[in-house]
Amino acid sequence: MASTVEGGDTALLPEFPRGPLDAYRARASFSWKELALFTEGEDMLRFKKTIFSALENDPLFARSPGADLSLEKYRELNFLRCKRIFEYDFLSVEDMFKSPLKVPALIQCLGMYDSSLAAKYLLHSLVFGSAVYSSGSERHLTYIQKIFRMEIFGCFALTELSHGSNTKAIRTTAHYDPATEEFIIHSPDFEAAKFWVGNMGKTATHAVVFAKLCVPGDQCHGLHPFIVQIRDPKTLLPMPGVMVGDIGKKLGQNGLDNGFAMFHKVRVPRQSLLNRMGDVTPEGTYVSPFKDVRQRFGVSLGSLSSGRVSIVSLAILNLKLAVAIALRFSATRRQFGPTEEEEIPVLEYPMQQWRLLPYLAAVYALDHFSKSLFLDLVELQRGLASGDRSARQAELGREIHALASASKPLASWTTQQGIQECREACGGHGYLAMNRLGVLRDDNDPNCTYEGDNNILLQQTSNYLLGLLAHQVQDGACFRSPLKSVDFLDACPGILDQKFEVSSVADCLDSAVALAAYKWLVCYLLRETYQKLNQEKRSGSSDFEARNKCQVSHGRPLALAFVELTVVQRFHEHVHQPCVPPSLRAVLGRLSALYALWSLSRHTALLYRAERRCSCPGRRDRSS
Repeated sequence: MASTVEGGDTALLPEFPRGPLDAYRARASFSWKELALFTEGEDMLRFKKTIFSALENDPLFARSPGADLSLEKYRELNFLRCKRIFEYDFLSVEDMFKSPLKVPALIQCLGMYDSSLAAKYLLHSLVFGSAVYSSGSERHLTYIQKIFRMEIFGCFALTELSHGSNTKAIRTTAHYDPATEEFIIHSPDFEAAKFWVGNMGKTATHAVVFAKLCVPGDQCHGLHPFIVQIRDPKTLLPMPGVMVGDIGKKLGQNGLDNGFAMFHKVRVPRQSLLNRMGDVTPEGTYVSPFKDVRQRFGVSLGSLSSGRVSIVSLAILNLKLAVAIALRFSATRRQFGPTEEEEIPVLEYPMQQWRLLPYLAAVYALDHFSKSLFLDLVELQRGLASGDRSARQAELGREIHALASASKPLASWTTQQGIQECREACGGHGYLAMNRLGVLRDDNDPNCTYEGDNNILLQQTSNYLLGLLAHQVQDGACFRSPLKSVDFLDACPGILDQKFEVSSVADCLDSAVALAAYKWLVCYLLRETYQKLNQEKRSGSSDFEARNKCQVSHGRPLALAFVELTVVQRFHEHVHQPCVPPSLRAVLGRLSALYALWSLSRHTALLYRAERRCSCPGRRDRSS
């Protein structure tokens, strides 16, 4: 949005209070208000202002400086605050469909106040609610109304004590009894207990429980989601057959009650099965609209992707806060100078700029990417809700799964590293608890683990890319995907013949230069990883062993380079739109180039090695 509020609605974007940052703000080459309007849009800014104003004026959200709340009190307050958010009705179900980007906007506003509050709200409304909406059918729509009226409170129960990333080894079972038309949910032993489930510890009344669906005749059809009531909504006492509790204090996010649950032959109605990808008839016959197992798998990935996409947004929020704190401190903290009488702000030192400004660029690039990926996810979920069973819909699910599986590691690791850099860049004062950097670091840390360990998730993305290449080699198929993230791979032979040539540093200030280098790098890594995988198999390694041997030096960098390329590509296209205000083109272009070059610089050794390998006499570029 390119409108301006200069001289207009100052209530929407009021001037900052006068203070030590005035000198820097006066030197800006662009209007911060115009930038805010372009990146957010007037409607979104008003939406956020409504939320912040409500929280500022509500005593329930008042903070007591220096007060250390007990664990029980903190969790009680967090639940009451979450309940109050629903009472405010900032975002109705209708608004979610009309303006889907208000969903991550609301969660980011809550996260700026307290990440535990954002996580609690997100897990109930978006993760639990999204699982019911996208995996269920019309018979489950009544749950959606109850979710937003907080008549029930939900959680997403996939992970077990002994298995997390390896979902195929999940051991909770759901055996169908045709005599009573019920599923029997059962945990065979303690290791099969659902574990680490957010909201389950104290407050959840219902859970989307993933269990192996089995019908009479010992026919099992893999993991399926079920809605299971775990507590009485009025008393919060466990339901019969359910053992549920809190797992205790964590390193961070202690306002969120993570819990465990075990089920002892808990009977639920047949209709409790979220039946979008498969159902069971009253007689006990398993039926599915998806005959292709790959399509069924693509549908099942939607629930997992929604949580990972949300984590990208939460991670970037933490980086936003840390970068703002560190940059403002650096602009006011004075140390040394050209003379003994004159000290200059530490932000003037190139070393401080080198440490902090790339993370500022990362905030803008990754924030835009997270919004665009969220809209892609909305498209997927709308297709599921409308009954779209096309090949494109299934492929969209796989592509979003691949992007979400790599963007969560990228966002959470970038934020982890960025917060630490911000803490150190603030010197000794950065270690004070009052500046919030320690809390941000601890609250962001689980983003690297839950919804899938980062290093394991990257294998999902590299496997997706390797599968596409194998399909092309075997069948001559073109690289095509609904979001076009892999379409450039069709031109791999020509891309690998290109040379990186720039005549000056100024030439690099266009992110298109780094973008071209990234495409070359991804093509190279895909080819090398495919060759390495086949080489290991020819040497006698099983597929399992071969893939493990390829991860560290091949699969992992391939997945990261691919998602970094996608982020750079989307941000480059965003800042070079015709609608970008002329006064913002320079600063947005510099942010785009800085993020692209900074990210690419982390692959310098790999690029050097790749160039040497490709330049070796007699070396041929082959895909097998």
